[in-house]
Amino acid sequence: MLAVRARALLDGRLAPSIDDVLDLAEPVLKHRMALTFAARAEGESMDAVIGRLKAQIG
Repeated sequence: MLAVRARALLDGRLAPSIDDVLDLAEPVLKHRMALTFAARAEGESMDAVIGRLKAQIG
């Protein structure tokens, strides 16, 4: 949330938008998430997981 708020402020806006969330989702979540062994064994990728999350949001 801090990254999203900072991005909005840098763009001259006082409130973040859903576009800020979507644009920062991948770099933030890649840093914070890890796939389980089972997910990796099934061929899952972090990009695919984040892509599905972003599709559900917007």
